[in-house]
Amino acid sequence: MIDLVPGQVIARRELHLELGGQRQGGISTPAREPVVMIFSGDQGKKFGYHDGFQRDGSYWYTGEGQVGEMKFKGGNRAIQRHRVDGKDLLLFEYVGRGLVQFVGRAQYTGYHIDSAPDRDGNLRDVIVFELHVEGTGVGLPNLHPDPEEAIPTALWRRPLASLRQEAFSSVTRDDVLELGGHRTTYYRSGVIKVYVLRRANGMCEGCGSPAPFLTSRGTPYLEPHHITRRADSGPDHPRWVIALCPNCHARVHRGADGFEYNIHLANRVQAIEPAA
Repeated sequence: MIDLVPGQVIARRELHLELGGQRQGGISTPAREPVVMIFSGDQGKKFGYHDGFQRDGSYWYTGEGQVGEMKFKGGNRAIQRHRVDGKDLLLFEYVGRGLVQFVGRAQYTGYHIDSAPDRDGNLRDVIVFELHVEGTGVGLPNLHPDPEEAIPTALWRRPLASLRQEAFSSVTRDDVLELGGHRTTYYRSGVIKVYVLRRANGMCEGCGSPAPFLTSRGTPYLEPHHITRRADSGPDHPRWVIALCPNCHARVHRGADGFEYNIHLANRVQAIEPAA
């Protein structure tokens, strides 16, 4: 299968020559390769679609269906079932006529229903998929906003012991962010994220190397990694979240030994945060 790198620009026709699949439309489901390809662009804005990265780092993508209520069939069903069917979800954005940029491999984490006009101008329910893009923030500085923007600055100044206490007490609570005045989504607790990054003290908790650079906030750049993804009902808990350098994070998701390395990280974080 074609080797894609996040940020790579490629002609869509080349993708289909290599992978197959429908050459038109936003969702392509090749028969000969275990992938589902999603193509996002500005063309949906005239129908009220606003696809793209959100403040919490998730990616929203409006499903297919030009007339009437959207249903979980065809490409929409393929997105929802991609993990069950053992298929990679590949996300692309149009950057020119016939040209797309590979954003990254994505995971379906949920959906919500919104209202927007169909091709005939009739208001209908549309499916908006909520996706997690692997490696978000690594090598794609211009594709989405800094996820730290949604975290209150005061959290970075809190005493570590106080932050830890709140992180442990908030593990079952999701903070709610109102978007657009009529849509609600849930995002991972900023308290837990900041605590894990502060706990690491600028050192990767996987390999022990220093963070590769400082963020615009002046904090060491490390990436929180959920040992068990919340999309798979994993806990949002400091004992299951570890701060990694980009190399270690990429190794988990794309390395040949990623599964084994994730088990190693689970043992590491349990040693860092032993049960009380």
